[in-house]
Amino acid sequence: MHIGINPYKARIEALIKVWSEITSSNRRDWTREELVDLVFAEYSRRKIEPLRGKLRPPDIFEKELSSLYFVGKYGLGLAKEYPEIFSGPLALESIVDELVDKLVSDENLNIKQALGTITKKEELVKILRVPFTGVVLGFIEEEALTKFLEKLIKEYPEFKDTIRNYKKFYIAFRLAEAIAKREIKNRVAKEALKHAIAVKINSQKNMPSDRYIYTIASEVFKIPSRTLQKILSLQQRKSNSRE
Repeated sequence: MHIGINPYKARIEALIKVWSEITSSNRRDWTREELVDLVFAEYSRRKIEPLRGKLRPPDIFEKELSSLYFVGKYGLGLAKEYPEIFSGPLALESIVDELVDKLVSDENLNIKQALGTITKKEELVKILRVPFTGVVLGFIEEEALTKFLEKLIKEYPEFKDTIRNYKKFYIAFRLAEAIAKREIKNRVAKEALKHAIAVKINSQKNMPSDRYIYTIASEVFKIPSRTLQKILSLQQRKSNSRE
């Protein structure tokens, strides 16, 4: 059954299996593409959907390497034993995770100096995926994600809209997650949590529709439509078609 107190249990078990394959191979020269293939194969075998929003972009399994990173580094403690992997194919995740951690105690940290010039929003979304994954899997505090998002807006103002949309996605995802955890069971509780999360991440003027939440809840967390209809207002299908 997919719904439960911990909606990430099967996902974490799959990622542990992937790490088992990596560490039992006696290889130290894994490529990013090979790790993506391993995650894809294991998720497909277990019918696990990658963490995502409404869209399913072609690079979604590469983004799922953030999950592999956090489970490997913090869940299994493999960073010291396999530094070649964390500084090689998982280098992006390592760099961003370190920046997010430093930013918590040093608000004057220059993120742009570390990340360099970002020319495409797809590049930024891959970066945003790291703290997002850390938060939902329980390895990063939400406050750290909020600080990182605000810092990115200041240092990369040209991507303000992309970051605002990512905040909307984050709110929708956390609400879908809360339904999966059975933490909210009605529309009043849903609205209360939606506004609470929006305040925390400074996104009160850009919140997701219930249709957006529905898509994530049903496709990622496999929550039955009957359950979602009791909690979400789903009449606005056409008006939010671009979410």
